[in-house]
Amino acid sequence: MAKKTSTITFRIDQEFEKGLRKEAEEKRVSLNTLANQILGDHVDLGQFMKKFGIIEMSKGSFKELLNVLDEKNIINFAKTIGSKEPKDFILFKWKKLSSESVSGFIKMYFEHCGYGMCDILTEEGENTVSVHHDFGKKGSIFLKSFLEAIIQSTLERECKITISENSVSLTFSN
Repeated sequence: MAKKTSTITFRIDQEFEKGLRKEAEEKRVSLNTLANQILGDHVDLGQFMKKFGIIEMSKGSFKELLNVLDEKNIINFAKTIGSKEPKDFILFKWKKLSSESVSGFIKMYFEHCGYGMCDILTEEGENTVSVHHDFGKKGSIFLKSFLEAIIQSTLERECKITISENSVSLTFSN
């Protein structure tokens, strides 16, 4: 089923137009498609992130933070942030806790925050979240604990987790 669209007209600063046209050309998409993506990101995520006080951090800063922490502190840090705000955010945005809303949150969060490439597969009553990142072993330890805390605090389910130097794979039941 195709999404319904609307036509609107508004003015923007010429410098913004130049920047948008350049980005659209680089991404090989129409200006309309790029504008839809930008506005969609704001409506689907940006306004919620702002309401919840989410800050953005460069990948370099995040990696540096992980490097100064030992494994125990990384796990505690990840579990703390993974078990508190995601549940409130999911309830605020989706109004219910379900495998679909939790998976939607994870996908959206990873795309926005830049923790890595995230793929979610749902089949035969199970969801598998796979993340590829470039934060090394400590990044995998953080993401494993963070994702596990999200699943346990929202869905109260156990997870099967596999990690490597730069990837994390987590499976939980629907």
